[in-house]
Amino acid sequence: MGFPASWRSLLLHWVFPQTCCSCKEDLRPGRPNPLCRTCLRELRPAEPPWCRRCGDRIKGDHDLCQACAKRTFSCGVIRPAFFYGGTASTLVHGFKYRGRLDAAAFCGRMMALALPQFPELAGFDCLAPVPLHPSRMRERGYNQALLLAREIAEVWRKPVREPLSRSRATKPQWGLGRGERGRNVSGGIRAEPGSAKGLAVLLVDDVCTTGATLEECAGALREAGAESVSAFVFARQALT
Repeated sequence: MGFPASWRSLLLHWVFPQTCCSCKEDLRPGRPNPLCRTCLRELRPAEPPWCRRCGDRIKGDHDLCQACAKRTFSCGVIRPAFFYGGTASTLVHGFKYRGRLDAAAFCGRMMALALPQFPELAGFDCLAPVPLHPSRMRERGYNQALLLAREIAEVWRKPVREPLSRSRATKPQWGLGRGERGRNVSGGIRAEPGSAKGLAVLLVDDVCTTGATLEECAGALREAGAESVSAFVFARQALT
């Protein structure tokens, strides 16, 4: 005779207590997301005004930030579901560095729900996660961008493709300045020739700061035949 499902849930919660990914408060058994009610209320969607290309916060009457006004880009549009900071940053830290796969699934679902707010991202043929170098993949055990992309794909019934790879290990981008970030990833991301031929690709990643990695990915996809490339990230770290 087995235990009722509710008893099993309570037993598992007692042995492996589920805590809020942000404030570490104990969550009630069976809670469907990794945040307590208070932290969930603090997670507010990103909203304009922002640069119409890269999604960074922008002030004044300009519709492009200074960086985007200076040149053209392979990655047409970048949009964030949230701005980096507070609860959004603790969620990212949870699934990147603390193994909170439930946080990655939750963030992917939130991105899927936010996608209709961005008609400029509509019409994509497939999702493509920003790749990890094999050494980082072995260290972490999973590609967080792929986890996010799979959640979005499940809701929107779009395929996930992985045409991109990293040809060399790079330093973590968070510790570098704008110019250093660009040099750090330059030439380090490739796509199989013809792997994106004729496709409108939506790149997916967890965080965008300068957009250097997304631009490198988009350039590789363009060389592989992509018709267009845009990007959707969970959080945008403001530079302005």
